[in-house]
Amino acid sequence: MFFPVNGNLCSALGSVLAGMPYVPSQEVIRVLRLTEPAEIRLQEISFFLVGLLLCAAIIQGLWNWIGRDFAQLPRMSFLRALGVVVLWGLLFLFVLNLIAGARELMTPGAWQRSGATYELRDQP
Repeated sequence: MFFPVNGNLCSALGSVLAGMPYVPSQEVIRVLRLTEPAEIRLQEISFFLVGLLLCAAIIQGLWNWIGRDFAQLPRMSFLRALGVVVLWGLLFLFVLNLIAGARELMTPGAWQRSGATYELRDQP
């Protein structure tokens, strides 16, 4: 049997607690706010991603612009341009690690850690 519920019955019950409690909007904003280090980290990651995507768009545009003059060059999609940028970035990271390793091998013990970077030790 179906009993329709009207507004009079609901108003007579007053406040009914069932399920999730009511949270004022200011409380939600306070709970969902990121801490300052997390906000800075999110800004750094988004800046890196925007730079990466911008470089991929520039590479794609340059390749396709040069491709107009050379019929042998295929058109480059954005995904392939992104792959090229990532691979070149990994190559540069590898080369820079080789340079840093060679620096340490040529002068063993000459560098000491100073925060996030290294500096030369004092000469004895």
